[in-house]
Amino acid sequence: VSITELFHRINRLLPDSQEVLMIPGEMLASEALNIMRQHHYSQLPVAVGTEVLGLFSYRSFSDAVLTIGACRESAKIDIGDLTVEECLEKAEFARVTDEFNCWFDTLDKLDAILVGESNRLQGILTPMDVLRYLYRVASPFVLIAEIELSLRALIRHAVNDEKVAECAKTSLSTCYKPERLPKALEEMTFHDYIQIVCDGRHWQLFEPVLKGNRTRTRAKLETINEIRNTV
Repeated sequence: VSITELFHRINRLLPDSQEVLMIPGEMLASEALNIMRQHHYSQLPVAVGTEVLGLFSYRSFSDAVLTIGACRESAKIDIGDLTVEECLEKAEFARVTDEFNCWFDTLDKLDAILVGESNRLQGILTPMDVLRYLYRVASPFVLIAEIELSLRALIRHAVNDEKVAECAKTSLSTCYKPERLPKALEEMTFHDYIQIVCDGRHWQLFEPVLKGNRTRTRAKLETINEIRNTV
């Protein structure tokens, strides 16, 4: 098992506070719809005792209405008489140890998968659970990238590309071999930005846009760089 696999398992996506609500097959569909509306759910597991039979959802309900309506051409459907069992859709079960990317297509199709087994339901996973997890994992990287792009934009606001290359030659010549000296911002590291911006020979160019003391600005940028490297 690779290290990567250990951090992409379904058990990492399930909300800690999740409480699974199951409903019986004989419940009226109208009652199940009210429960879903009250709890802001999109689907509910349908069970007999602890055995899960399938899922009741807005989609399964509408499909049942259309199917039953087609079978009863001459009779009107009383939607209020439909039971949950008449509106079931098949449920897909995943294991907590499954890699969640293997279930993307199923989530896209069904909007939910059940975690566990038919007689031992451990949770329900939805696309929003995946999105929240990925946001939580990615947000530090996104924030650092936003800061770096913002600093790059401020540098460009202060000087043109030609001046950037000149500043790089002055401030970074001791850090790089001549043939490897970066000339464009996209070729530079965050540390390179700090060296250029906070160089006393260039500070007057950047002070109007950074609006601060050079020493304090360097300290703040160095802190961000440390956080960036840690992330």
